[in-house]
Amino acid sequence: MRMMKGFAAAALAAMALAACQEAPPKPQTGGLFPDVGNYQPVNLPAKAQLTPTEVRYDLLVKLQTEMMVTGLSCKEEFRDPIIFRTFSQWVVNNDDRILETQDKLGRLLAKYNKGNGQRLFDTYRTKMANDESQRMQRMTQTAYCLARQDQFAEVVKYNPQQLDEYLNKTYEMLHTRYNEVGAKTQTAAAPTDKAAAPAVKPKKP
Repeated sequence: MRMMKGFAAAALAAMALAACQEAPPKPQTGGLFPDVGNYQPVNLPAKAQLTPTEVRYDLLVKLQTEMMVTGLSCKEEFRDPIIFRTFSQWVVNNDDRILETQDKLGRLLAKYNKGNGQRLFDTYRTKMANDESQRMQRMTQTAYCLARQDQFAEVVKYNPQQLDEYLNKTYEMLHTRYNEVGAKTQTAAAPTDKAAAPAVKPKKP
């Protein structure tokens, strides 16, 4: 629950900042993968190299951020007074997975920046929330909520396997925008960061 409060507070602050800025609206398509701007993982360290599993971790944080901003902003547009409660329950349902993702990304960030991994992740997530809130302001809140509606309505109902499938589809669409290393055969359902076992040298006859 403390994780939720910190995340929401950061987003509210980001939305207040974004409200002071103006820019032309961005096009959107709606659906499960709404185009509300040309997403780029610009908040990652410039030299960061991510495995396919780490890319999926980042895409889960991206999705959580989008869902959270939607839950905070779209109550009237969705005519749903409990939309943020719905988002909060989705976070609770995926709590272990989200916490693992935060830990893994914190460790990744700590490879490239000085500081505590958890604090580095909190800063990273705040920047991502700020970007998403600015995106909403550029589009206008009504257009943003319309674009995110299908995504929010479907994702909150996903079981773990369906969430894996969603992240895998998102990965196929966006992984080339990351500085990615390693084979592209890992799945979000079974991430592995274990080092490969050392090769066994053949015994001499």
